Amino acid sequence: MRTHAPTTALLLTLLLLGLPLAAAQAPTDGGTTSITGAETWTDDGHLNGHVVVADGGSLTVNANMTVATGSSITVEEGGQLVVTNGALVSDDLNAGLMVNSMFATITLNFGDLADEGVVQLKFDHVINADSKFNVTIGDETFNLSGEQLAQFNVPLNGTDLVVSFDSYYFTPTYVLWAKAIYGGGNAETVLAQDMDASDAPLYWFQSGFDINAHGDLSITSSTISGASIHCESLCRFDGTELVGSAPVDAATTASVAVLNSIISGSRSDEDIILHDGATIDYQNSQGTGGTTDAWIRLLTQRTLSTNIPNGSLDIYDMGWGAADWNDLTDADGNVVLVEQGATNEHKRIVEWMDGNGVVQQEDASITLSITSSWGVFSTTIDAPTTSSATVEVDLPFVEVTAVAPEADTAFANSSVSGMITVANTGDAAVSGVSIWCYEGEDVADTTNVVVSLAPGESKDVPFTWYAYTAGEATLNCKPLLPTALNDIADEVVDLTGATSPVVAWEYAVEEEDAPILIFIAVAVGFVAVALFIAAQRRPEEKSYTMQHETDEAVDSADVEEGEDELDIHETESTGVEEEEATEAAGEDGEGEEAPTKSIYDLQPDDE
Repeated sequence: MRTHAPTTALLLTLLLLGLPLAAAQAPTDGGTTSITGAETWTDDGHLNGHVVVADGGSLTVNANMTVATGSSITVEEGGQLVVTNGALVSDDLNAGLMVNSMFATITLNFGDLADEGVVQLKFDHVINADSKFNVTIGDETFNLSGEQLAQFNVPLNGTDLVVSFDSYYFTPTYVLWAKAIYGGGNAETVLAQDMDASDAPLYWFQSGFDINAHGDLSITSSTISGASIHCESLCRFDGTELVGSAPVDAATTASVAVLNSIISGSRSDEDIILHDGATIDYQNSQGTGGTTDAWIRLLTQRTLSTNIPNGSLDIYDMGWGAADWNDLTDADGNVVLVEQGATNEHKRIVEWMDGNGVVQQEDASITLSITSSWGVFSTTIDAPTTSSATVEVDLPFVEVTAVAPEADTAFANSSVSGMITVANTGDAAVSGVSIWCYEGEDVADTTNVVVSLAPGESKDVPFTWYAYTAGEATLNCKPLLPTALNDIADEVVDLTGATSPVVAWEYAVEEEDAPILIFIAVAVGFVAVALFIAAQRRPEEKSYTMQHETDEAVDSADVEEGEDELDIHETESTGVEEEEATEAAGEDGEGEEAPTKSIYDLQPDDE
């Protein structure tokens, strides 16, 4: 039998209404509850355990919940936690007012309990006995050095009790609670977070429970007390009071909005810590104040990658404390300027809003340089405000592009001139570049070539090449790289150089013949001079006998006279000798006819 649709729908509705409703409740037994759909808490209650809002799930809290110590709410990526007109309050708060700051005061009023009573103040530690630590209530001043618990006789009739502190003690000192004792043992206790204080910042020593928001967290018109809050996505606080729930820890992926809210009682020196690239919108809000910054941007670490291995770094005014120091890049050109760690946190803070609401940032600079005989190559930059960054120094790039001798033949033991073309195609000027030339593996004998170049400049530089043996040769010229630039050779120089055309070196022909001819000429000259000098000084060593073609006898006396004449005129010219000989013969012959032959017809006696 068929049933009408309206009848079926009605029956299903009645069945559903008859099922018991599952109450939306927080865990109370220390266990774990997972929320995969949409759930809302509307009844005030107690949370003891762990709540996980899964991807796609949402939890809305419209109730006042006390949270047991060690409990947690985790919002997974894709999940959402919304607290609206509600509260999440730790049931084990542990806070203190720091009272060793200048001008710290606390105002106590326990109401009208009795005319007189005792007030006790509890400090977090025993104050050093050798330090100055004075406390004034009304007109009385007490020295609390060496004490941890202070006790005063005061009126408890509803009047304000103003407690002021005057100390010369640099260890942070906190008031944990104040207790009024009256009427034979009755007591009223006020915790630090409930006291009215001035210039005494409220600090929370540890959190009571955790909120880990990998997904979205939105808190509106609510109170969160004693929580440790971690954000990785959207964290929005609008019209909210965070008491003892700071610092809010925002990962680099987080986006934080603090609007019309109050943050008090941070457990550190800042209310919100933005890591690396996290963003913040902070409007019309009040932080813990005093020495506690409203928010800071904290880098995980500070590293640089550069193009200068073993380069020099000068760091100035880095971080919240404006630190200065020097460093070196490693063999790869990298350097960790500031490592992750609690002791160097101030060097990793690059931006902050101070307790007065003024946004500030570091004014740091870094100079990276390398020094060589070619010059100092450096750059100065504003210190990067990211965890890692890259910085590069402009460098030259020097290369010999051509070697051009002016001739392709030359004489050995001589030289040939030409031009070397040197170019700088880099981005930095270079000076004092020496160009070395080689014949094969050997350094060639050339004039000294040194050049300076602006970026993008090319120059033709004259050179002279000397060779001492015949044969064909080429000249390879390249820049001489300074040792300081060895690690970046590929970045600054072309060490292959350029090679000239072949030059044929020949021996000149006169080089073999000229010395012999000169020697012969000198020898002939020397012999001629020697013969001339010898002829001037040599005595007659030989006698000559006149031979006549006629048969007439010659008188021995005439012969001797003729010989004397020869001795006198031996060195004169042939013509003179012949004339004198003829005259002598005429005189001796007393008018007889002169001989027909000259004196040179005489033959030596030994022939």
